[in-house]
Amino acid sequence: MTPSASEVRTTTAAPTGSAEEAVPPGTATLPRLFAAWVARYGGEPALAERRNGGFESFTYAELDRRASALAAAFVQELGLQRGELVALICDNRPEWMVCSLAIHFVGAVDVPRASETPPAILEAILRHAEPAVVILEHPAQLPLVRAAAPGLRSVVVIDGEAGDGVLRYADLLACGGEAAPEVRAEVERRRVEVEPDDLATVIYTSGTTGAPKGVALTHANYELNLRELPKLLELERVPVVTVLQPWHAYERQMQLMYLSKGCCLHYSSVLRLRGDLPLVRPVVMATVPELWVKLYKGVFLKIDGRPPGRRRLARWLVARALTSARARRVLEGREPEVRPRGPLRRATARAWARVVAVALSPFHALADRLVFRELRAGLGGRLRFPCVGGGPLPGAVDEFFDAAGLTLLEGYGMTEAIVVMAMRDPFHRVLRSTGHIIRGMEHRLLGDDGRPCPPGGVGRLQVRGPNIMRGYYKDPARTAEVLSGDGWLDTRDLALAHADGSLRVLGRLDDTLVLTNGENVNAPYLENELCANEWIDRAVVVGEGRPYVAAFVKPSLTHLEGLARRLGLPVDDLAALVADERVVKHYRRLASAISADLRRFAPYERIHRVRLWLEDFRIGHELSQTLKLRRHEFSRLYSSEIDDLYAS
Repeated sequence: MTPSASEVRTTTAAPTGSAEEAVPPGTATLPRLFAAWVARYGGEPALAERRNGGFESFTYAELDRRASALAAAFVQELGLQRGELVALICDNRPEWMVCSLAIHFVGAVDVPRASETPPAILEAILRHAEPAVVILEHPAQLPLVRAAAPGLRSVVVIDGEAGDGVLRYADLLACGGEAAPEVRAEVERRRVEVEPDDLATVIYTSGTTGAPKGVALTHANYELNLRELPKLLELERVPVVTVLQPWHAYERQMQLMYLSKGCCLHYSSVLRLRGDLPLVRPVVMATVPELWVKLYKGVFLKIDGRPPGRRRLARWLVARALTSARARRVLEGREPEVRPRGPLRRATARAWARVVAVALSPFHALADRLVFRELRAGLGGRLRFPCVGGGPLPGAVDEFFDAAGLTLLEGYGMTEAIVVMAMRDPFHRVLRSTGHIIRGMEHRLLGDDGRPCPPGGVGRLQVRGPNIMRGYYKDPARTAEVLSGDGWLDTRDLALAHADGSLRVLGRLDDTLVLTNGENVNAPYLENELCANEWIDRAVVVGEGRPYVAAFVKPSLTHLEGLARRLGLPVDDLAALVADERVVKHYRRLASAISADLRRFAPYERIHRVRLWLEDFRIGHELSQTLKLRRHEFSRLYSSEIDDLYAS
């Protein structure tokens, strides 16, 4: 059943921002928007990379010059036509942005992917996309590229030498800079002629449930986020660290949003991030939950390295700070409510919160001095907008960083809606929530019967708006499965709405485990909470068609070896160690205690059995390229181990 208009939540778009006033709503393309940004911020630094022990930057005007020169070479040397596809196989670096802009300047379509894409996935993408040109960061994948794309006209390498039909990025840049006036005029004409409904990019999803799908996005799809996100964050001309890969829709859209507000992007990497953060001192940074989980565990690992007395004191103070922070959230209205509380319950909660906040304030301040202050300094000392996306944030981690004065800005989105659909209010951050749907979009939550969910009910999230994809590239059947004729996108995510209208996205419908008693278990949410514990590196919850929930747990080696020493067990044979009943019992109790938290889980979600796991999870097997669990593949690969877990 389709809900009536009154049952659909709609948010009205706000007025346009100053940098975009030159591009009226509904007429935006990436070339037009970028021209407006260059006009406003031309002489200011745009992109910066590590050189000579520091960061060296170049300006918006120089970025425009380089992209225009490369676009001229695309026209003159490669004969690139409007609407043709260009595969951009490159990691996060300034050349990526130059190439992407140049492709759009000539009206072509980019198909981005990482340099380390597994060969089988890259081959499948190239065969399906059939690009006219491929840009490679490194020439190592050249044989695969040529075999997978027989109709390929040109190959460009960013690093490496020219030859055998391969052109160098640097040579094209130089050639385009000296292009004839008529070629430069052709590029300018094409920039102007790009239309909002023209295809801009095809982003192939990571394929957690099957073969990668090419999400076809138009220039118009980008506009809503690029107008609304800067208004949410209220930032301009601030330093940014970029560490994620831009072939992910999330990082790509964030980088464009930074440029729209005159920010300078400082390119970093996972290995260099710790050293780069104090140098850049970023105000905003796009991250994934895994970063914050690692930082959270790292804090406690560092605490455990202190002498026993100081270790116990630090842990005690952190626990008091967590309680103090929760009391403050109650007083500030930042604790999520599924249903509005009555006056008596609200008054009782606030009275408790006032007493606790006052009583624990000195201990919270001491925890800040001994633990949290150093944590904030390590992140640069002025990180105001730590944006988190790409997966759900564990509640324990969320609460810890709120207590530490680094309230995380969790958002929700997907490639098919390029990309942010909801985000917490940066100035009223409600925890355990992905915030409100952004202005300009509609959403609805539907139950199994297709009817709108009652308040507090869990339903299937559907969204509609100008940012929704055109469809899956060359795949009308898959498009019809998720996109209705009137524009509603079925996200296949389960969510509930809080009393204030904000959403809590619980996980993928495909990741829901149905027990034999008919109860539904939200496996990713449970796994996230398990993995947030310092004793656990990774967890996979099982239970589909079973009477209760069990888990495969990969233990933290540091904590596992510490446990072995306390139990008097040898640490040189890990296989024997994880088979020891005393060790298994310890982890079973731990997993059971985490899943028994009735604030987060239903009684039937409690974990009853655990198998300890030492194997690495592999991309292309248990994991997608975005490091998400391929649940069906895990169940297939380890079906006998799952059977043994329930038989034991």
